[in-house]
Amino acid sequence: FACRYHGWGYGTDGRLQNIPLQKDAYHDRVERERLGLRPVAKVESYAGFVFGCLDPEAPPLHDYLGEMKWHMDAITSRGLELLGPPLKSILHCNWKAPAEH
Repeated sequence: FACRYHGWGYGTDGRLQNIPLQKDAYHDRVERERLGLRPVAKVESYAGFVFGCLDPEAPPLHDYLGEMKWHMDAITSRGLELLGPPLKSILHCNWKAPAEH
């Protein structure tokens, strides 16, 4: 299983197996044994996205998404394509810089 956003790869047993640019991005200080996938109570998908839920009593994903489905349908109606590898940026700034987006 590979995260299409970050590029991290996991084995069928949930263990973290691959981290793109591990040496450059993380200075080879990643404790892989602590960063494996965790068991979830439910797994469902919508519009090509896979969602894991920790609460076994949670409503079905379709119900939970509600009106958000319209937004997801709008951005995925013509398909999605991953372009290039995960991005690495070096920012000379303080903690207020966004970490993901």
